[in-house]
Amino acid sequence: MKIAVYGAGMVGKKILSFPLRKNNEIVLWVDGNEKIWGSTLAGASGSYKVESPMELMNKEFDILLLAVINGWMDVRDKCIDMGVDSDKIVLAEGWSRVDYYVDELDRYFDIEKKPFVPFTKTPVINPLGHCGGETGKAQNRRKREGFFEKYCQGEGLDIGCGNDPVVDGVYGWDLMNGDAQYLKGVEDDSIDFVYSSHCLEHMIDVKIALYNWFRVLKAGGYLILYIPHRDLYEKKKELPSRFNPHHKHMFILGGNTNAYTLDIMEEISRSIKGYSIEYAKVCDEGYSVIAPKLPSDGEYSIEVVVKKI
Repeated sequence: MKIAVYGAGMVGKKILSFPLRKNNEIVLWVDGNEKIWGSTLAGASGSYKVESPMELMNKEFDILLLAVINGWMDVRDKCIDMGVDSDKIVLAEGWSRVDYYVDELDRYFDIEKKPFVPFTKTPVINPLGHCGGETGKAQNRRKREGFFEKYCQGEGLDIGCGNDPVVDGVYGWDLMNGDAQYLKGVEDDSIDFVYSSHCLEHMIDVKIALYNWFRVLKAGGYLILYIPHRDLYEKKKELPSRFNPHHKHMFILGGNTNAYTLDIMEEISRSIKGYSIEYAKVCDEGYSVIAPKLPSDGEYSIEVVVKKI
């Protein structure tokens, strides 16, 4: 199979680290950044010159692999406008999880799967401090509000923390630990606070996730949810997400739902028992980019703190 790849950034470099499967070859690698045209990418699958997207009109290929996340819809539309058959376009959606999970990319690349790492109560090591991810964006606001003193005391579990944990010393659950919906290996009533930032929208079954995230809390502990607000982040009412194709749900805080949108308060009420809501609010500090096709800045999230009674 002849493969063209669009994207020489983080996603493209990840793909480049895998050897190609037999009978597959990359015949073209393009990127929208003209400053890197003519540069060379090299990795396990070979060495390739980065060219202009216009070369897609001059090369024969069976699939166009979009190694793009932010703005992927715009890139796809531009490719179609140039004459690329939409049926040939494949999004490298699972690039961040292919080391542990079966993915569409396995059809084209020989990706050796790593074994899952059992959960242990080991603090996340984060020498860089807050990386400026969604949790990092909220840090100054939360300091002013006394958030950490109120809700992040004792042993905590940060689900999907990556390199942006909510507080120093928190335990982490991430892709390498397995399905976050179930938290296999985390005992009931064993954690003082459970925190999750921009992770719930990735879960296949929100109710199962909420049930298990609440299950592991001690009585008196807090479940802290920080999720993208549909109208501030997505800026549209239907999936797929323009800015993160991994999203499986959209969220609002009250209001009208649809097949793609969930009211987080309804989901909580249908998933768990024996709780009280400390607060639920929309967080938009620093938010200014309202253009529907541009990524937002600042905070664009819903924050809910649930106490286990």
